[in-house]
Amino acid sequence: MDAKKNVMRKLLFLILLIPSFGWAQIVSTDEYIARRDKVLSMLDTSMAIVLKAINAAPLANDYIQEHNFYYLTGINSPSNTLLMSPKGIRVGNKQKKTIIFYSDIEDVKNIKLGSNDTIIDSYEFKPIISKLLPSISKLYFSAPDLILVNDWLTDKVYFMEREMKARMKLAYPNLKIEPAEFFVGKFRAIKSDQEIDYIRKATNITADGIIAAMRFAKPGIWEYELQAVIEYEFTRQGAMLRGFPSIVGSGLNNLILHYSDNNRQTQNGDLVVIDVGAKYQGYSSDITRTIPVSGKFSDAQREIYSMVLKVQKEAIAILKPGLSIDDLERFAREAFKKLGYEKYNIHGLSHPVGLDVHDVMTERVLKPGMVITIEPGLYFKLNDTSAPEKYRGFGVRIEDTILITETGCEILSSKAPKAIDEIEKLMKRKR
Repeated sequence: MDAKKNVMRKLLFLILLIPSFGWAQIVSTDEYIARRDKVLSMLDTSMAIVLKAINAAPLANDYIQEHNFYYLTGINSPSNTLLMSPKGIRVGNKQKKTIIFYSDIEDVKNIKLGSNDTIIDSYEFKPIISKLLPSISKLYFSAPDLILVNDWLTDKVYFMEREMKARMKLAYPNLKIEPAEFFVGKFRAIKSDQEIDYIRKATNITADGIIAAMRFAKPGIWEYELQAVIEYEFTRQGAMLRGFPSIVGSGLNNLILHYSDNNRQTQNGDLVVIDVGAKYQGYSSDITRTIPVSGKFSDAQREIYSMVLKVQKEAIAILKPGLSIDDLERFAREAFKKLGYEKYNIHGLSHPVGLDVHDVMTERVLKPGMVITIEPGLYFKLNDTSAPEKYRGFGVRIEDTILITETGCEILSSKAPKAIDEIEKLMKRKR
């Protein structure tokens, strides 16, 4: 047993060490050009937008680009900047509406440029932006490195974004500064065919990881061993990153929504909540399955699981374009209320999925091309005397990644078993 645990620890360690700078320009290059042109068409000549790449942390292996910058450029490397202005920016003897500033020419040498685009060295950014700012009235920006800084010498805390805005206000009193997240997010909300293909692939990989964990699970296994099995499958299939820290919560840990320590040894009778998502070519998935580590649900576990699954299926059945997210959330609350367990449903039902696992949502009505989750859950704390005693001390969550279509929806994660008999049958067939 000790030898097996050591092997699993080493496997997990190796997975986490894999460097991850490998998915620049994976969407059609013409699509990036079209995205930039579309953004330009939505700006007037009094506006501009600046997006900055995330700076890489020292020794960082899990580099994930700022999503708005990546969406418009496909560049997955640090220290680059995108500037867009429909009024045009003079570069030499030409007027260009989009400039990609690079710190290393290798990052951009294969970028396909449209008629509005050009690339120049980053040292040109300051003089160019300084000339542009006095002539515009609104600047959209995304600067992910503007973080909180604690000056331990003076014991003062500086919010760098606030400091930046204050200085900009002094220098350009007529300039309005707004975050770019909402503006660019309007375009990111509806996925292209190629984006959907990547999310579909990420979802299939995630499902395979969960299936592998179901087959591997047994009482006494450690949570991190299940994590290693799942993430090995991600890596084996080319998903070099996770969309978020993997959640493998057994026993009372499955009551913690964003638990990710994954360091408990499972015990006979435990339910394990597995909430994981591969990130393939920049796009995330998000699937949750709740499994009995012994391979068979107890009667009490079966009852709660059946309730959650019933609500999930009913919510999925009403998905279609035109349905508001508020009505969808209300539907789930009412469904649990009818079952008598509304108070044990402690989180929202849905969120968008895309470049970010909790992707941007700029409007509250479903449209074709949106990708969302449906993830009802019930959680019964061990010391909650208002809950039936047989349910105390465990939780159940079931989550699928779903594409909204012209006529309804498609469950992208249907490959991952969720019916009780399917899970129990699969877990009997150990590898």
